[in-house]
Amino acid sequence: MTISPTYVPDLVNTVLDLLIDEEHGLWHVANSGAATWAEFARLVALCSGYDPSKIEGRPTSALNLLAERPAFSVLASERARLMPSLEQGIKSYLQDRGISRSRSFAAARSL
Repeated sequence: MTISPTYVPDLVNTVLDLLIDEEHGLWHVANSGAATWAEFARLVALCSGYDPSKIEGRPTSALNLLAERPAFSVLASERARLMPSLEQGIKSYLQDRGISRSRSFAAARSL
């Protein structure tokens, strides 16, 4: 499954900006970028100083989910790019939690 993970503080700040600006209509609000769950977990692990090779991807069919999930459920806005990137969302999360990133972020994206 390919998803568009979103850091909630980024979401809240963007939605508040839209409200303050009195915007109307439908807005798709998510951090820009997409990853599979395994790619996302590896990226977070690497940026947190853990070994991403310890993360093993599994096909969705192996998860025995009660409801079928779409293979591609990435959310993106065509109206405007308001949100930071997925990479920036991860970076903000790690900084907010006081987690030291021992490896470069550029290296993490090359997984």
